[in-house]
Amino acid sequence: MSGGAAAPDRARAVVEEVVGLLDLVTVDPATVTTDRLVPVAGVFSGRGTTRGTTRRYGGLIAAQALTAAAHTVRSGRPVHSLHAYFTRPGDSRRPVTYLVEALRDGPSMSARRVVALQRGTPIFFLTASFHDPGTGPAHGRPAPEVPPPDEVPTLARLLADAPGRLAAVQDMLFAFDVRYLGPPPGGRTDGERAGEAHRRAWVRVVGRLPDDGPLHAGALVLISDLPLLLSAMVAGHATEWGPGDLGVSIDHTVWFHRPCRADEWLLYDCDSPWAATGRGLATGRLYARDGDLVATVAQEGLLLTRPAR
Repeated sequence: MSGGAAAPDRARAVVEEVVGLLDLVTVDPATVTTDRLVPVAGVFSGRGTTRGTTRRYGGLIAAQALTAAAHTVRSGRPVHSLHAYFTRPGDSRRPVTYLVEALRDGPSMSARRVVALQRGTPIFFLTASFHDPGTGPAHGRPAPEVPPPDEVPTLARLLADAPGRLAAVQDMLFAFDVRYLGPPPGGRTDGERAGEAHRRAWVRVVGRLPDDGPLHAGALVLISDLPLLLSAMVAGHATEWGPGDLGVSIDHTVWFHRPCRADEWLLYDCDSPWAATGRGLATGRLYARDGDLVATVAQEGLLLTRPAR
């Protein structure tokens, strides 16, 4: 899992699995019943996975939906934002059908809406916008000063004394080398004040991915969902997030500021500006090794806690 340098055979297997999960099958639109007024630009099917629980990992369905949308946009026009809503739990063991609607194709921008269907029922909606890069004013929030990834313990080392917790996240992090700066997933640091704590991690896909822009954008979406909601669950609160508690994504947004490689180190800086009434908001910023801000992420989720016995 998030050990040191990945063995070559494991790296190859990870790359094959990530590419396979984002390698969608084109479906004949005539086989999908729809009465939509907006033109259907394409229909695709994404495979399921046997990893983890049957509840479908939100980052995977968002990544597959974005990949489906990208298949219908002309080459060379990269994604600049996506906004997604999770409306029903999906079954990770079953494939998902992605219905892509063409909302607009303009001189410099394209917009798509994607409906994810499982057993004929919508479980997820996504809108994505694609933009030809232009020129204009430029600035970016600088990256925080943190140790480089080689000086940060691996997750296996960080959780060496908690094998149960380590096993609980292995399936979700199968493709990634994640190095947490600070407490491990679900942990906290004494003295943290609610709403002011950050969760930071270096993360990358452990194998070398093909040189394909949409593939790296999809892999970045996978990364964007990894530690984000945890910052709303535990940051500054009095207790650690327990195995009986549950965080469920409601919506997820990514703004892509510039292309980057998901197989090179990215610093994910996450925090939570608000949590109450059973919901929590988390925001995150992804930085490349050179300090450039490459993406900004926001997510709201249900935070369901079980009373202590």
